[in-house]
Amino acid sequence: MVQPSFPIVTESDSRLPLYLTSIGHWEYQERTRRPGGFPDYQWLQAISGTGELEVDGTRRQVKPGQGFFLLPNETHVYYPTSEPWGLHWIAFNGSLMPSWMNHSGIRRSGVYALSDPDSLIAQMKAIYAMSLTGRPFLGAECSKLLYALLLDLSRNAKTGSSSSPRHDQKLQPVIRFIEDNCHRVLSIDEMAARIGVSAQYLCHLFKRVFQLRPMEYVNRERINRSKELMLNEPQLKLREVAHRVGFDSPSYFSSVFKKIVGMSPEQFRGRRFDNGFRIH
Repeated sequence: MVQPSFPIVTESDSRLPLYLTSIGHWEYQERTRRPGGFPDYQWLQAISGTGELEVDGTRRQVKPGQGFFLLPNETHVYYPTSEPWGLHWIAFNGSLMPSWMNHSGIRRSGVYALSDPDSLIAQMKAIYAMSLTGRPFLGAECSKLLYALLLDLSRNAKTGSSSSPRHDQKLQPVIRFIEDNCHRVLSIDEMAARIGVSAQYLCHLFKRVFQLRPMEYVNRERINRSKELMLNEPQLKLREVAHRVGFDSPSYFSSVFKKIVGMSPEQFRGRRFDNGFRIH
């Protein structure tokens, strides 16, 4: 068993858009029953054995390559069905969570398959190591790592109920193409050509897998990149952020950002300057 970490959440930390409340790893997860739920959001990811989650009137198996998301204060039970059931877990909160859930498609408690589970485990290990350092501005440093984890969880978790592995796999060259080129002008025809289909059929695939049109997906990827830039390079002017993530018009960037995130870029950036505090 790895000793769990419960970092002190200061008043300043609690004003961050995201903040860590606890993190750890159980090699032998035992039965956990919470009639009143847990006060924070949780992500738990299986690395060995199998278990089951009971939440919202459903029961789902959880095995390696899968994880489960739990909303605050929601009744749940999880337990091993073959041992050892090993879990990495992280608990967190913050004002950014509602907009993150809306963007990611992870809007309810439940089990999610993952396209790259190892990368998420590596990030949780990095957050755990950071939480033990006691360094200055620890809450902010953990917040930065937590934000990166949630961005990757958005991309990793398979949330489309009507999607299939076959459709997911077919779109992978397009997804990689978008990730490599979303900083420039992209057309639907150009994306469709990557997998040899018509623009109309590409739209059908995106709607089936992501419940989004291709350009909506592109814009969400651009907005994710813009948030990373604002977090990691706070000195950049917003027009430069817009240009670097593929928006020719700063006003259109602001409009798309507010539609997806629920606040303007200025408001999003301003939340990182709360109480005279800056993330370096």
